[in-house]
Amino acid sequence: MTQGDASRGIVREQIEIAAPPEKVFRALTDPARLAKWWGAPEKYLTQNWQVDLRVGGRWSGDVTEGGRVTGTGHGEILELDPPRLLVWSWNTSWDESSGSTIRYELTPTATGTRVEVTHSGFARPELAENYRRGWPTVLKWLVTQDPELARFAV
Repeated sequence: MTQGDASRGIVREQIEIAAPPEKVFRALTDPARLAKWWGAPEKYLTQNWQVDLRVGGRWSGDVTEGGRVTGTGHGEILELDPPRLLVWSWNTSWDESSGSTIRYELTPTATGTRVEVTHSGFARPELAENYRRGWPTVLKWLVTQDPELARFAV
């Protein structure tokens, strides 16, 4: 369910996952797991993830298309409260004006975890619109392609 206002530079998306918050949080922060779920062969894949999981720590991951690196995402961890909150800056090599912030909030539910993503701070409205269209796919990959979470997918 996409929410927020892309025209004002705010995108919100959420998903319910029938897994405990600890498992979901690890999928969002473990480099080996990120490489397994974030991407799809028909779009792009990611690899070489690095995550220094502490406030002020750096993260990065390469985007590959056709077997070659075509870009890098990178940033800094701004807030961290495992397994409830992860906030990091989002910068990409393919758009130098991409500096924005991604906030993952994980809330326990009766059946697992609600993950709410708030992506904000876009320099241009069209960037927000691109991410508004992309986040539902990324969250679907999370729940269907992560080895630990896929077994909970409905």
